[in-house]
Amino acid sequence: MGHQISRRTLFRTASGLAVAGTLGSALSACSGGTGAGSTSSDLTMTWWGSDDRHNAYKKALKYFQEKNPKIKIRETYSGYEGFFDKFNTNIAGGSAPDLLQMDTALVAQYARKGVLAPIDEYVGESLDLTGFSKTLLAAGTVDGKLYGVPSGIGVNQLTVNRSGLEELGLEFPDPEWTWTDLRKISQDVHKKSGGKVYGVDDVGGGALQAFEVFAREHGQTFFSDDGKKIGFTADTLQQWWEYWAEMRKLNACPPPAITSAAHNDLTKNAVVIGKALFTFDIGVYGAGGSITDAQLDFLPTPQGDGSGAREGNFVNGGVLLSATKASKRVADSVKIMSFFAQDTTAIKDMQLYRGIPPTEKARNLIASGLNETDKRNMAMADYISKRVSKAADVLPAPAPPPQGADQIWDLLFQSNLAVAFGKKSIKAQLGEFFDQAAGVLGG
Repeated sequence: MGHQISRRTLFRTASGLAVAGTLGSALSACSGGTGAGSTSSDLTMTWWGSDDRHNAYKKALKYFQEKNPKIKIRETYSGYEGFFDKFNTNIAGGSAPDLLQMDTALVAQYARKGVLAPIDEYVGESLDLTGFSKTLLAAGTVDGKLYGVPSGIGVNQLTVNRSGLEELGLEFPDPEWTWTDLRKISQDVHKKSGGKVYGVDDVGGGALQAFEVFAREHGQTFFSDDGKKIGFTADTLQQWWEYWAEMRKLNACPPPAITSAAHNDLTKNAVVIGKALFTFDIGVYGAGGSITDAQLDFLPTPQGDGSGAREGNFVNGGVLLSATKASKRVADSVKIMSFFAQDTTAIKDMQLYRGIPPTEKARNLIASGLNETDKRNMAMADYISKRVSKAADVLPAPAPPPQGADQIWDLLFQSNLAVAFGKKSIKAQLGEFFDQAAGVLGG
């Protein structure tokens, strides 16, 4: 159902940062701004996604045009690959779309290059953002201005083979669980299965934002605010790697060969191949539904141990809808953003195809039409969102990742593998990681 972001998608998104990095030369090729979509009087709108997402958008937009006959929309859509390459080409040629689906990882770069239109002046007027939390709106906010309306709640969840737990006679963990609880139940899984199944996949390499959540529990970020340095300390990364070294020693997570094979290949994920019951890769239940027949459920990333544990989880905005600054149709684009945010028909048409809906109103509207797994998925996203909003000492949501982030994430993964395979000690790999990361980020 395209409502979550797999690790593979995360890396595709990260590599999109390099695409955005070519934006400066694309803009310099322009000899001034011509109006977006200037070859047609229609409002041009573009997005990426699955066929299900395409069909949902088209159905909702047809209804919008029936209610707003003066706004004619010309739709273009594709998969993610090449989407921003084409967008950059259109910018350079003066034919950028009026309205587009924007990647949260790229919004800051496009906003700062003057490609996107700030839309604050419309909020409370033609743009109704009732029910959107400040935390969620931060996903579309750059330097204090709003450049995009979030489509949904993005959270970091574990996907759990619930039926597998039940078959072993193990209870489903409480969502207020800790890293110690994860270690304990993972050991129980291995023992109860007679050594055939491990508890959880090895994320010492930081699958999705697992390590980022851990660092935030220590009051640290993955990247510095300016994106030029690593934001966490060597002590924090050492604790993380020591935790996963112990997990491997206890047979609580799989050996490194299984971890290596699953890198960027969901079909080899430990839960999918029946070698684990917990996975940090939410792509197992994402685009197109589930890639395993197991009955699935969901949990937050564990918390630090102790009553004073700091909240490390965070909420992001899924994808955004943004207007381009060169467009002469920004006001009409904003009406469409408001339509998708608040209209009952649009909300029901989109279901989970752009993420877990961003407001409680929207989540309640679609709940009755969801299957049981989707309901559990949405309920847990809602639970995490509310917990984060209530936390007294939570860091702001991470800023969009800097250029080079994909190299850093892969370096973290490969570093963990080097330790797991016994090629490097944790101490030696720590020094190498920070040296190489500094070289990538230029800090």
